[in-house]
Amino acid sequence: MSLPSATPFHDDRAACVELVLHTAYSAAGSPWGVRAWRWHIVAGGIRVGTISLRNGHTHVFTHLLGQIGFAVEAAHRGHGFAGLAVRALLPEVARLGLDPVWITTTPDNAACRRTLEGLGCELVEEVPVPPSYATYSRGERSKLRYRLALP
Repeated sequence: MSLPSATPFHDDRAACVELVLHTAYSAAGSPWGVRAWRWHIVAGGIRVGTISLRNGHTHVFTHLLGQIGFAVEAAHRGHGFAGLAVRALLPEVARLGLDPVWITTTPDNAACRRTLEGLGCELVEEVPVPPSYATYSRGERSKLRYRLALP
């Protein structure tokens, strides 16, 4: 399967957001051990963050890491770019057959929670982070699991 290098998405709330493919990973070369892709989130010609899509179906992806992950640089937060990027990514999610798609966050990440709720994600549960998981050593003790059903 070949994913496009750029996926434009327009929304009345913000300027055009474009996803520019940065890296396409094979399962063997992926930091997550599955096929994955990372895009730059570009708004108005400026890189404002990144978004990743991981084609994983194990407990790690559905409960801890998530199949979609995003980060918006501090200077560009508060403009809805993460939500727009997730929406722009949904055609790729559908092509992979990830329905629903799982996105996780920590309970204290209010901005991410607002983004996910604004997208229509359903908070399913809070799950413990096992001591063997990488983020446990950084102080994470639980994750919130959000389910996003495709339209």
